[in-house]
Amino acid sequence: MSEGFKRQLVSALLDKYERSSFFYKEKRPTRRIMLKLYDGGQTEFPQYDIEQYEKRIVINFAVQALYEAQLVSYRWMKGEENHIIAEVWLNFENISSAYSLIGRQPKGDVVDEVYLELLKSIDKVRSGWAKQFLRDTYDIISRKRSIGNRLPVDRNERSDLLSAICFIDQMGELEMLERVFSLQCFGDSKRFEKAIRARLLGILSKYLDYEDDNTDEELLRQVGITKYPEQLEFCGQVTMLFDSGIVDFSQLIFGGVVNSKDFQRGQLKTSPTINRVISIENRANYIDYIHKQKNEHEMVVFHGGQFSPTKRKFLLAVAASMSSTSKWYHWGDIDYGGFTMLARLRREINCNVIPYRMDKSELIRYSSLTASVESNYIEKLCNLKRHSELADCSPCIDYMIENHVKLEQEAMLTDSLNNLISL
Repeated sequence: MSEGFKRQLVSALLDKYERSSFFYKEKRPTRRIMLKLYDGGQTEFPQYDIEQYEKRIVINFAVQALYEAQLVSYRWMKGEENHIIAEVWLNFENISSAYSLIGRQPKGDVVDEVYLELLKSIDKVRSGWAKQFLRDTYDIISRKRSIGNRLPVDRNERSDLLSAICFIDQMGELEMLERVFSLQCFGDSKRFEKAIRARLLGILSKYLDYEDDNTDEELLRQVGITKYPEQLEFCGQVTMLFDSGIVDFSQLIFGGVVNSKDFQRGQLKTSPTINRVISIENRANYIDYIHKQKNEHEMVVFHGGQFSPTKRKFLLAVAASMSSTSKWYHWGDIDYGGFTMLARLRREINCNVIPYRMDKSELIRYSSLTASVESNYIEKLCNLKRHSELADCSPCIDYMIENHVKLEQEAMLTDSLNNLISL
């Protein structure tokens, strides 16, 4: 029993040292790293109960054994010498022996190990979200000299998380089914789901453009991890060229669908007669627009949420197939997510994308259908003003901030005049 208490005492003292400013500042302690075993009825070591005679004696023996091993020093309570120990403190000169006694890796060594892992990962990745997360994590751990909750404490889980981030970065524009990704990255088709998925989702929700109502699948799809191949939906005079022949979608007047795997093996072509492309965020509006507003010179694209690497390829193919005189419009929610999608389209697909029905006048027109937003959401809206791609949208964003509102584009379907509004 004494051996168990020896380990518990040393562990408690090392915990206290690793939480101290001396550890964070990497300085030799100028005061004792101490546990008060008994101080006027209070204790920092609950196992030391002076009312339990046998346990107190065993712990006294444990402290004395540690003292003889030169790992700690101690002081008896005044007037209770050889009965009650008041305090015990760490012998810093032999701290390495204290770690060895309990088989514990020094926290400083763990932190140094994590530094190297992060630096190697930072050198490997290119994508903005991954590099920013790794740099932020390195800076925070450097400042606090503690892993905290930035990374898993378990070495294997930490290594697997960093491996997953680097693997995703190396995937580039590739798309992988979740189980296939796990098998390729870890050699185990279920490892990602069991140990890494939740942690990675937490990172992606902070470092990718993210709305609170986004699903886990939508977040993972942004980095190319999917539950199933993506379906690409559009409507217009479009053909797909394959080695085996041509598929003409122009006869599908209410829209067609191409599996992402088929898209990757074909070539998309738009008719020269198409002079407008409009991408629409929400499915209900996409369907309604096709039924009520689309004309023969338009291509309508279902955008959905933040686009994945595969949908990015698809959108780039649409942009490349457009004539130089064609215009691209985008219709999304008038909220944080809708404007970040517009910014991405302008930044990554076509710098001249025109917002459609995403202005201040729509917020005023549908004021009875707007949703109120909290202060943390206002902060996100303020961040939109830092996007140079959204400079022309400032009046609308300012109105949202001033009035604490946002508008989902489905609200516009309530307007019976919707089909009379033209581009």
